[in-house]
Amino acid sequence: MDKYRKADLETAQMFAQVGKAISQWSLVELSLCNIFTVCVTSCPSRPTPDGGFVSLLDSKVPEAIFYSVENFRGKLGMVDAAFFARVSENGKWAQELRSEWRKLHGKARKLSLKRNQLAHWTVTPALPDDEDGSHPSQLMPPYGSPNWWTELSVNPIGLAKSAKQVGDWIRAFSLIDAKLVCFQKQLAQHSRLTDKFDRLTVRLIQSHDRLSPTRGEWIRREIASPK
Repeated sequence: MDKYRKADLETAQMFAQVGKAISQWSLVELSLCNIFTVCVTSCPSRPTPDGGFVSLLDSKVPEAIFYSVENFRGKLGMVDAAFFARVSENGKWAQELRSEWRKLHGKARKLSLKRNQLAHWTVTPALPDDEDGSHPSQLMPPYGSPNWWTELSVNPIGLAKSAKQVGDWIRAFSLIDAKLVCFQKQLAQHSRLTDKFDRLTVRLIQSHDRLSPTRGEWIRREIASPK
């Protein structure tokens, strides 16, 4: 393959890796949004019968709230607040959930720094070289920044990222997303939380029934309806 063609291909592959990594991170944020929704909706989210995913019964408002926050720290803090308010008991089950969430929180916060590099750093093109074929395409600190010039000096400190390193980030994003999805399912089907939601639902129906017999009758018809 012509060395110029090879350099262009390597550059295109690096851009593709960065785009794939950013897209994978968006799934991490979606899973965090779903955990937030499970914590704040008045009706519980239940696993689907086939166990494939959690069905969010009333998600539009929580989703709008979550995505109204622009920075990741704010999003993560909002999930924190909702989770610790929802799982506030002193029992062993609650302590175990809080311990697991703290681990996921720490991992997500740490990986968000990688996401920031993907969003704000600069992809440099691969350059043909007469000796070794090409200088590889890299993800570099922001163009023109002090770290940019340091990496271009004769004594770089190793901040630049290779396509392989970006690929490692993609796998790390995928792994934390899978763990967040599992945690969401765990919350959605935990008996202590679903029982609490069910009790609240009964109290809500009873309140409607007392305040408005017409509405109470409508609720009873809807519950009895096969739909």
